Parts: sequence; C-alpha cells; structure tokens
Amino acid sequence: MSDPNKEFDGIRQADNPLPEWWKWVFLGCVIFAGIYAVYFHVFSDWGTSEYYAAQIQEYEKEFPNRNVAVESTDGSNPFRGNQDAINAGQKTFQTYCVACHGPTGEGLVGPNLMDKEWLHGNTDLELYATVMKGISVERTKLGRGPMPAHENSLGSEKVYQVLAWLASRNPELKSSK
Repeated sequence: MSDPNKEFDGIRQADNPLPEWWKWVFLGCVIFAGIYAVYFHVFSDWGTSEYYAAQIQEYEKEFPNRNVAVESTDGSNPFRGNQDAINAGQKTFQTYCVACHGPTGEGLVGPNLMDKEWLHGNTDLELYATVMKGISVERTKLGRGPMPAHENSLGSEKVYQVLAWLASRNPELKSSK
C-alpha cells in the first residue's frame, strides 16, 4: 500500500482533494464552453469570412492606393533616371529585399544583383516579371533560393522604383527600349 502522505526531500505531500468550489467552477466552464460553441457555430450569423471581408474593406479605405498600377507600354522602366523614384526604390530594397540579396544587393540567399551575371534576364521587362511573379523552386538556378512574388506586397510602382535603383547602381541592367 502506498502512503497517502508522501515525503520528498523534507516536503510532505498530502493527498487532499480539490475544494468543492473549484470543481463547480471547472464544471461551469466546461458547460459554458459547450453551450457557447453550439451557439456560435449553429445559431450565430457572425462568420469569419464576413469579418475578413469587412477588414479588407476597412484596409482599402485607409490605404486606397497601395497597389497603384504603373503602366509601361514598351516594357521599359518609367522611373529609370528619376532621382526621387531611385531614392524610394533604395528604401524599399532596404526594407524588403535586403534579407535575401544583402544590404548592397551583392547576394546572400538570392543572387548578386550588382555583377554582370543575371540568372533570369537583365532587361527591365524580364526583371519586372521576375519580381512581380517570383521564382518558384523549380526555376531556381545555381543553387540560389526561390523568390516570393511581390505583385501584391509591393505593387507595380514600388517594383519599378526598386528596378530604377538597381539600374542606377548596375549598368548591366538594360532598358527594354
């Protein structure tokens, strides 16, 4: 038979039952959770998809021009040589691209953007498509990692600004004209 009053290292452990009030509170919580779950999933008209849609509308109201589309009819970068766009592109690069391409664009997980070797094209049109659509694992080259698509996270304007900054730093980046 085991001793109900065990002692370990001078500390005596009594086998006392939980207080009745604690048992009732626990039982009340279990019952409330069951009733709430049935109410929420069966009788409530509030759903997460409607809530999410409302959050999207609120966000779009607060930030209406997040993804302004910048058009380029011939595939060239409309911001090439624009110093304000180049400065904005550098800030965007430092925020989004530095983790993979390094602080100066000389590559880490992603390829070096400051040398003469371009893995997925070196024209404005090719680079724009690469940044907007990303590079899947199947399309990676020379052991470099995949690249996420920035179509939704940055949008056309910021992508063209980053490409303008890259063009100002690397003469190997060619215009599509």
